[in-house]
This record gives sequence, structure tokens and C-alpha cells, in this order.
Amino acid sequence: MIGTTRYRHMYAPLHLPNFRMFITGQTISTIGTLVQMTAQSWVVYELTHSPAALGWVTMLGSLPLLLLGPFAGSIADRIPRRTLLIATQGILGVLAATLAILVQTELIQIWHIYVLAVITGIVTAVDMPALQAFAADLTGTAMIRQAVTLNSMAFQLARIIGPSLAGLLIGYFGTATAFWVNALSFVAVIVALARVRFTDDAIAQSTGRPQSSGPGAGSTKGGPLEAVAYVRSQPMMIDLFLFSMLFVFFVFSTMTVMPAFVAEVLHGDARVLGLLGGISGAGSLTVTILILPLVHNVRRTGILVSSALIWFGTMLMIMTSVANPVVSDMIGRVGNGLGIPEPVMVTAAIFGYLQGMAAPLVLTTSMGLLQQMSPDAMRGRLLGLSSMVTFGLQPFSGLLVGYSGEHLGPANALWINGFLLVSCAACLLVFRSSIRSEAPRPAVPPATLPVVPTARVVKQDEPATASVFVGASAT
Repeated sequence: MIGTTRYRHMYAPLHLPNFRMFITGQTISTIGTLVQMTAQSWVVYELTHSPAALGWVTMLGSLPLLLLGPFAGSIADRIPRRTLLIATQGILGVLAATLAILVQTELIQIWHIYVLAVITGIVTAVDMPALQAFAADLTGTAMIRQAVTLNSMAFQLARIIGPSLAGLLIGYFGTATAFWVNALSFVAVIVALARVRFTDDAIAQSTGRPQSSGPGAGSTKGGPLEAVAYVRSQPMMIDLFLFSMLFVFFVFSTMTVMPAFVAEVLHGDARVLGLLGGISGAGSLTVTILILPLVHNVRRTGILVSSALIWFGTMLMIMTSVANPVVSDMIGRVGNGLGIPEPVMVTAAIFGYLQGMAAPLVLTTSMGLLQQMSPDAMRGRLLGLSSMVTFGLQPFSGLLVGYSGEHLGPANALWINGFLLVSCAACLLVFRSSIRSEAPRPAVPPATLPVVPTARVVKQDEPATASVFVGASAT
């Protein structure tokens, strides 16, 4: 009975029509984005056959997050987020269409991808904190963790569909089709943003005007330094940043050399690359649906997240063992005896599924608590700062693992990532007492939580001044 109540509680944000509308559009857009990411990595590898080139693309696309993150968060606190998001989503759609044209006309060169990666990174740096901050705009702080969990669920569903769809599109229709699909997917978000509306109760929050006067509430007039000072006063928030940094540095970077791992170790093509990405997403979706609702009330979240990081690193190290000729031969003999086709590939897929189970426990738990602990007037800046210190690490992690894959081999590069992830997570768990402590309550006391506004869709003939458009967040 208690478990059933927790599951119903997790889905509470779906009672808001605005949230349902936006999360549908965002899911479609995320599928398109993952289709493009898979296709782009394959195009880079076909053009260069260099894991280092894959690392350069990752670095160039992520560097703007490091340089612009805090300032982008300030923009999200000042400019109406709906207006900002429509602009950024439109630009991202145009960039995807540009890449599609270059590939379709066979004019594509590696420097084109480098330039487009930089521009996409700049737009994403502005888009990300505004997109994430919209979860509270739609649901109120009281349901922010449920909203983040549902966003994660939508993302994991997209991870199953996106890479698998990319592999099919590339295999049967050509790489350019994958980029066209992504360009069209942004239409879903823009349409959702244009249709989602709030009553006047949500105007201040959606336009960045302060809602809370509680302790540490901050002001939209403050800059990034105010957000830094607030984080320094919250030990648990520092821990959340550290967890996200480890995940991005050692987990996200594995995608950099995955095309080389598939081609050189598994002897597969783009369809295999897409299949592995989809299977990893299936592992994440399983945990998001079945496990996350049961851990929302876990107080020692640091132990939970550290354990998830250790789990991922361990599964990654085991997966790379298929590159060992002795292990590969043994797996082949056992698989053939059991009648399993492509046993080495199946083994890699199984451990890819097990790896994927850790992702939502780390990212969703960290992002949910971060938003829950963030004062309304400072949420955009704190999320921008989070983007800087977490996703901003990708320029270095992607380049390092890319060069490691080029000189040591993709399997060895992945094994090193897994080993370092396990070691760093274990050290944090042992040496940081705050990680072993109970998580603090939200920064905004329950008594001062904003009442979730009643959502409504305005009729077509209703005056435009009757409501304010808002959007939602995506994890």
C-alpha cells in the first residue's frame, strides 16, 4: 500500500495539463537529439577513423558550457523563459538542418562539424539552465523532485528509441536522414511552448521575478558570485556537484570512444552502436520506473549515489573484458554451445544494460535535490553554475578519453574510466562525512512553498493578455 502511494505521488505532476503537454514535446525533441548525437559520432568516425577526433567534437561542443554556464543562468533568471527557449530551440533546429544539408550534398568535412559543435554548445549553454528551471515553473517547488524524475523517465525512454532509431535510419536511409529527423523534432517543443499557458499566479516565477523572501532566497539582480556563495554555504549541494562532476567526467566521456569500441572490438556498424545505446537506455528506464519512486524519501542520498557510481564503474570494467582474446574466445564457446548468436556482442549489451541502471540514480537524484534546495529567485543561476562545473568538464574528459582510445585502444580507455570512477566515488564516500549524513530539507520551508498554480489551456479566441506562456524542464 505504501509502495502504491509512492508511485502515485511520483506521477502527481502529470495531473497538470501544462506539464503533460510540454514533457510530450520535450520527449520527441530529446529523441531527435539522441538520433543526431549517434549519427554525428558515426560520421566523425567515418571521416577520420580517429577516436581523438571524436574527443575534439565533444570538447568543442562542451567548452561553452564551462565558459558561459553561470552567465547563462543569470539570463534564465532575468528573461522570460518561454521566449528564451523558443529562440534557442529554433536555432538548434536550424543547426541540425544545416548539418543535414552538408551530409546530404556530400560536402561535409570534419571542420564543418567542429564549427557547428561550437555554435551548438553556445546555444545549449543558454538553453540548458532555462529548460531545467521550468520544472519548478510548472509544478512548484513541492513537486520538483517528481517533475525531475518524470523528465528523467522521458529522457531514458528517448535513450531507448533515439540511438536505435539512428542506427536504423543510417543503415537503411543514410546519415542525412537522421539529422533531418532531429531538425523536425524541435518543432514539437516550439509548438508545446506556444500552447502551454499559465494563469497570472505563475507570472512572477516564469519571468524570473523573485517569489520567495526566505533565507538565502537571493535576488534576480545578483550575479554568478551570489550563486557561488550560496553553494559554499550548503555542504550537501557541494556533494551533489561532485557527484555530477564524476558522472559527466567518467561516464559521459565513454560515449566519445564508443563508436571506436563498436567498430574495433565488437566489429559492428552504426546499427550496433545504436542498439547498445538503446539497451543502456532500457536499463535506465527500468530503474526510473521501478526504483526511483521508492528512493525519493531516502535521507542518506550520498551513500545511494556513491554506490550507483561504483556500480557503473564496475560494470564498465567488466564489459571491456570482451576485448581480451582469451575472454572473448571463452564467451564465444559458451555462447555457441547455448545457441546464442553473436555472444560477445550480447555480453557487451548485457553489461551496457547494467551500466544504464546507475544513470538515473545519480543524475535524477542529484538534479532533483539541487532544484529542491535552490531558492526560486536563484534557480537559474544555480543550474547554470551546475552546468559549468559538471557538463563543462566534458571538453577535458572527452579529449582525454579520445586520445587514450587512440593510443591505448578504446577498450583500455573505457576500463581506465571505470577504474577511476570506482576509486573516486569510494574516496568521496570514505573521506567526506557529509556524504554519509542525512540530506537537509529544502531551502524553502514547506510553509512558504508556492502554491502550484492551476494550469489551463487558453482557448483560441481568448485575449493574449489573459495568461503567460511557460515551458518545462528536461533532465
